[in-house]
Amino acid sequence: MRYSYICKSLDIFRLTMPARKKTTSTTLKEDLCFVKNTIIKSRKAKAPKKSATRAVIQEQIKDITNTNAIKKSISDKKNEKMKNRNEDKVNGSSVVRRTGIHYAGCHVSAAGSVDKAIHNALLCNAKSFALFLRNQRSWAAKPLDPKVADKFKEKCAKHEFPTHLILPHGSYLVNLGSPKEETRKKSVETLIDELKRCEMLGLNLFNIHPGSSCGDISREECIKYIAEGINKALSVTVGVKVVLENMSRQGHTIGGDLSELRQIMDLIEDKTRIGVCIDTCHAMAAGYNLNTQEGFDDMIKDIEEKIGFEWLVGLHLNDSKGEAGCKLDRHENIGKGKIGLEGFKRIMTCKYFTDLPLILETPFVDENGYKKEIAILEGLSK
Repeated sequence: MRYSYICKSLDIFRLTMPARKKTTSTTLKEDLCFVKNTIIKSRKAKAPKKSATRAVIQEQIKDITNTNAIKKSISDKKNEKMKNRNEDKVNGSSVVRRTGIHYAGCHVSAAGSVDKAIHNALLCNAKSFALFLRNQRSWAAKPLDPKVADKFKEKCAKHEFPTHLILPHGSYLVNLGSPKEETRKKSVETLIDELKRCEMLGLNLFNIHPGSSCGDISREECIKYIAEGINKALSVTVGVKVVLENMSRQGHTIGGDLSELRQIMDLIEDKTRIGVCIDTCHAMAAGYNLNTQEGFDDMIKDIEEKIGFEWLVGLHLNDSKGEAGCKLDRHENIGKGKIGLEGFKRIMTCKYFTDLPLILETPFVDENGYKKEIAILEGLSK
């Protein structure tokens, strides 16, 4: 039985095996030997040599090592890029690629049509500018014509005024912290209207004076009202950042102490839509003697510790008629006040104030006056 099975299997195998040379008649034993040898040869042919296998493995290890090295190099470059980006991000400017330049500009008239502001900025040789978006001395205002808004955007693009260098200013009537409910209501309505105008104009910054308690409520309550008003306005608008300005400590205004700005910011629900603007005259009047290195350093230290430079999106550059700590909001032309040219040289060479709108609000005579002051500031930055 076993013999017949082997013979039958051998007959099948002969059909699939390569033919061998016929010599003499073969015995079953010889046939079996031939099959065994053929199978062994076949297996050897298919199996890779040990040396070849070792070489392949070594090559694969080499590839893996190289791949890991490349991945590490890419990771290191990303980390370095992120580190440099963080080091370069010295303030809250939304600019994509930082230039390290101080962009001196001024507040210009938009009388007649908001798009005329660009023409007036060019007359002053301004590199940044501010403007009122509506009559700042009236609660009532005409709606913004969409065609005018389109003209404004076209002119900004044509004359290369990016949005991070345009800082419109809010109405002086607005007092979000007023003890009177009616005033607070009107203030919120006006702020909403102005933020919507910014949306139409393609602007993403809007500067306001925080408000005043008028001496009739506590400062804490006033701060709460200011934050509530901003939150209401932000909830019905998109894309525009409300920028809080420091004040001079005059009367019952909020924001002469920078920690008060921080308190307002802490109560804002959408932190991506809040920022800070520092007015140099207000800072001087509030107690920072910007005429000295020590006073300037004190201001820088307090901005960093009480607010954080990542929130700083603009400056108002004004000399001060009053001495440090006078609490008087009295602007003077650059170099003619108590801050002086040395004080503004520190400002115009400070890394924290690069890539921001640096806006003159000094006493206005004509465009030539601002043009001269911008030239002075640019000279101080060198």
